[in-house]
Amino acid sequence: KTFEVRRTGQDISLTSREYRLLEYLARNQNQILTKEQIISYVWEYDSEVLPNIVEVYVKKLRNKIDLPFSTQSPLLQTVRGFGYKLGK
Repeated sequence: KTFEVRRTGQDISLTSREYRLLEYLARNQNQILTKEQIISYVWEYDSEVLPNIVEVYVKKLRNKIDLPFSTQSPLLQTVRGFGYKLGK
């Protein structure tokens, strides 16, 4: 509700699109989400979005929520050939 993201007590600044992506992954924690599912939730209904844009935003999000916390397990996982999931 507050649009705030923290990991180990540290604030993480996200764009609205990055936040929406993280929110969708968190609501479906430990479930594999396809690029098509992500596009349909994160982008507007009438947008012409190519699947590779999901890869771009996943990388941006990973750089903010996982990379700075390299001593901890990554939260955002790629499931090759299927999609992405948040969780262990």
